[in-house]
Amino acid sequence: MTYEFSGEQPPLQRTDLALKSPKRISITVPHNTYERLLKRSDYEGRSLSNLAAFLLEEAIEKQSGNI
Repeated sequence: MTYEFSGEQPPLQRTDLALKSPKRISITVPHNTYERLLKRSDYEGRSLSNLAAFLLEEAIEKQSGNI
């Protein structure tokens, strides 16, 4: 079954939920951004990866609320 992207996800089935797991991505950021993320992650006592994931999720949630 295929879906066209319309901004909405297709409804999840119970079996789909069991198969969902975190996914790994790799991004390239400017040096200044990296340094700021590293400083903030140290300050908050979390890993750089965890902070980046949190900030991405937060941005997506804010965007979803504005649509």
